[in-house]
Amino acid sequence: MTIKQRAISQSEKQERREAILAAAEKLLVNDDYHDISMASVARKTGLAKGTIFLYFKTKEELFLQLQVKGYRSWFRHINKRLKRLSLQKQKINIQEFVDNIMASFKDNPVLIRLTPILHVILERNIDYKTALDFKRFLLNEIVTTGRLIEQCLLFLRKNDGARFLLYFQVLLIGLIQMSQPAPTVKQVIEEERMEVFQLDFEEKLSEMMILLINGMKATKRR
Repeated sequence: MTIKQRAISQSEKQERREAILAAAEKLLVNDDYHDISMASVARKTGLAKGTIFLYFKTKEELFLQLQVKGYRSWFRHINKRLKRLSLQKQKINIQEFVDNIMASFKDNPVLIRLTPILHVILERNIDYKTALDFKRFLLNEIVTTGRLIEQCLLFLRKNDGARFLLYFQVLLIGLIQMSQPAPTVKQVIEEERMEVFQLDFEEKLSEMMILLINGMKATKRR
């Protein structure tokens, strides 16, 4: 895809920005973040490398905005699911709630690829305004979705929904990393039959969310 080198109107600039994000997302499907360069994004977009830096000051900022795009899609998806759940006449059980959480990000590969490096890489080389905008966006989404979670799981206290989302993020990061070991480590685990290190991501995430919610429920009874 070749795009003309100079964007003048605001709509053209926004279109170009979206094209750059789309190119980065396509590269992320097959390549690791560390193997993607701003030059490769430029080639994918059909732009000069210098033009990419007019829209995103650093590689980290570019992929952070891609993470925002992934988050926005996920929050929109899970909010729809939670609203439907909260309107049910029958009591919502924990397994049903967890199943909806699991289903909500299956078609969101951006989150799976970028979430593990969010805090250790993507938030490291950005300016104050970018960091502030990102955290404000995330806080707003967490508060909104947290309230919907509390409407589904009535045993939760006020703000427990937001806390659950933060704990969920911790689980997500840890399990993604542990379930996707480096090739050499994966070979060692398989050849030496170290099954204890073999983790099924979806199975373990579901299991640990149930334990987390039951723990929050038990705490409320005290």
